[in-house]
Amino acid sequence: MQRVPISKYPNTFFRVSLKAVIENHKGEILCVKEAGSEWTLPGGGLDHGETVEQGLRRELFEEVALDQDESFTLTPVGHDVMWVESRKAWQLWVIFRVSFDEIPLFSRGADADDIAFINPRTFADSPWRAQQLIYKWLVDLPRYE
Repeated sequence: MQRVPISKYPNTFFRVSLKAVIENHKGEILCVKEAGSEWTLPGGGLDHGETVEQGLRRELFEEVALDQDESFTLTPVGHDVMWVESRKAWQLWVIFRVSFDEIPLFSRGADADDIAFINPRTFADSPWRAQQLIYKWLVDLPRYE
């Protein structure tokens, strides 16, 4: 019996991960730690059938306990692609600035180990890809726009 490949182009498929840039009045960015990981932006995988807003709203509830009725505005910041060795898959980060009329109070959600507002410049020399992307999108690239 011949084995049928799942896809003719297996390396062209991505897991889409929506990431939120939430800034406080000091210019610090809301970051989360999950399952013993390093600091990263809140957000996660877009589930089938969800809109971008629905997916990001769900992830923000799970990680930073954002009230489901909280009103916010999404502005695209950029995107990046990375190989995630632990999942043996490509991941597409789609990054959005999330703006509120008034910044809500955040607390650690069910899926987060810790949350904190952190100056993105802290990640300038980080060895971690997620933190390098925070620095890239929030410190490096705005200088060149």
